[in-house]
Amino acid sequence: MIRSILFNVIFYTIFILYIAIMYPITYFCSPKMTLKLSYRPVTKWLLVCLKYFAKIDYKITGLDNVPAGQVIIGCNHQSAWETFIFSILFDNLSIVIKKELLDKPIAGLYFRRLGCIPIDRTSPIKAIKTLLKSGKSAYQAGNSILIFPNGTRASANEHTEYKSGIFALYKSLGIPVIPVHVNSGKHWARNSFKKIPGTINLNFKPAIQPGLDKEEFFTQLEKMLNE
Repeated sequence: MIRSILFNVIFYTIFILYIAIMYPITYFCSPKMTLKLSYRPVTKWLLVCLKYFAKIDYKITGLDNVPAGQVIIGCNHQSAWETFIFSILFDNLSIVIKKELLDKPIAGLYFRRLGCIPIDRTSPIKAIKTLLKSGKSAYQAGNSILIFPNGTRASANEHTEYKSGIFALYKSLGIPVIPVHVNSGKHWARNSFKKIPGTINLNFKPAIQPGLDKEEFFTQLEKMLNE
């Protein structure tokens, strides 16, 4: 608990100061520049604080499974950790987020400037239409797309149904999907103040190539994300 208190005090103090300084600059930044100047430095600061104050390190494996070119990254979602880590792994990235995040007073600007894809989860049909339209624009801009197939954070031992959005993108864009498994919930649980020391493992699985039907696609995706 003491480590968790130290982490929160030190990380969020610097985090708030930094985004306050960068806030006016972000208005004039492209999505790629916003990632480099705002998102990536905050991620690196987060990793440092987790390591030295919360005693949580991380290990990334399977990056050789990521082919050259643009991909759809489908990662299971257990904590806030995986919403940050991909910013230091990909230079051109559009992230699918829930629409409500755009209404946050300060964070909303950053999500807009990053070129995120906001989805209205209260209207599934509208959400798919927005996802396909914005996903196509992101692809044409040269970005890979990060999506959390289960749509919301789940605990490490909780199984959630995967939403159809990732398949719609896969079918529409005709590019590989890279399943990514993370166990961050064991160390930074959803809605939990307390951080548990250990190592977060992020594992890139073999690519799901274009051309599968919906049933076979989800069979492969669930198998790899549940291993």
